[in-house]
Amino acid sequence: MMKCCPRVVGDEDENLDGDDFEDEFPIKNHHEDLDQHRDVNHAENGDYNQQKLYSNGQAFSSAGSVTGKDLEGDKEFLSNAEWQERVEKWKVRQEKRGLLNKEDGKEDPGEEDEYLMAEARQPLWRKVPIPSSLINPYRIVIVMRLVILCFFFRFRILTPAYDAYPLWLISVICEIWFALSWILDQFPKWLPITRETYLDRLSIRFEREGEPNQLSPVDVFVSSVDPLKEPPIITANTVLSILSVDYPVDKVTCYVSDDGASMLLFDCLAETSEFARRWVPFCKKYSIEPRAPEYYFNEKIDYLKDKVEPTFVKERRSMK
Repeated sequence: MMKCCPRVVGDEDENLDGDDFEDEFPIKNHHEDLDQHRDVNHAENGDYNQQKLYSNGQAFSSAGSVTGKDLEGDKEFLSNAEWQERVEKWKVRQEKRGLLNKEDGKEDPGEEDEYLMAEARQPLWRKVPIPSSLINPYRIVIVMRLVILCFFFRFRILTPAYDAYPLWLISVICEIWFALSWILDQFPKWLPITRETYLDRLSIRFEREGEPNQLSPVDVFVSSVDPLKEPPIITANTVLSILSVDYPVDKVTCYVSDDGASMLLFDCLAETSEFARRWVPFCKKYSIEPRAPEYYFNEKIDYLKDKVEPTFVKERRSMK
């Protein structure tokens, strides 16, 4: 136990500052420094983990060739009602694709924002792996054909036709040329690439609420030569499927080049443009697939599946 003496009037140490007191008794400050140091380390680790997460997300987004950093500040410029409406639209898209359960939509708004931000940072496409059981047999066939081709050229070069040497030389050159073209054609078949695109993520990044649409305009050219070889109904279905693509209507333009100058095709395209005024809204309203009328109505499927709106049957009959 520490003993103290009574204070003496006029003592020089009675005006002792608080800093001097803390310097003389550093016990409490030592604990506070430890707590502060622990908090700083925790904050630094948290910033490091968060920075690592964002850096990984950025590297993952670069696979789709478009980054999604600009979306992180959208919430600051949107009102609560607009932001909530945008989150609800995103959740509906995810439920249709089966990536979000209906029970997940009952979580707090903070987690909804995290879902939307995480979705925006994802790549716009991914490579779909092909099973080895499907691609390896074809690779074996390619190798066998290449071996047979090598034996064939060995025979052709070692047994020239001396009585018709110029013809033999020309034929060998032509065969080598066709062999090289065949080899070049086998490269994409040896390692085929199939990609799956995510239009919802494209919409989240570039179709922001309350801002001008940032999607680039798209021009599609369709060529036709002879209506007898290419029936006008095929050209009409091609044009309708292009116009009804899941893209802003004012951003898509379709041009038809008719080298044969056929009046039949001209009249058919005039009727197609009138029908497109009804077909395009119908496809986008009910998510019709495929969007070429001839192929859609010829499919033997249950067209009432996943269609809960009562007006769908009536509009489908009018389209047909």
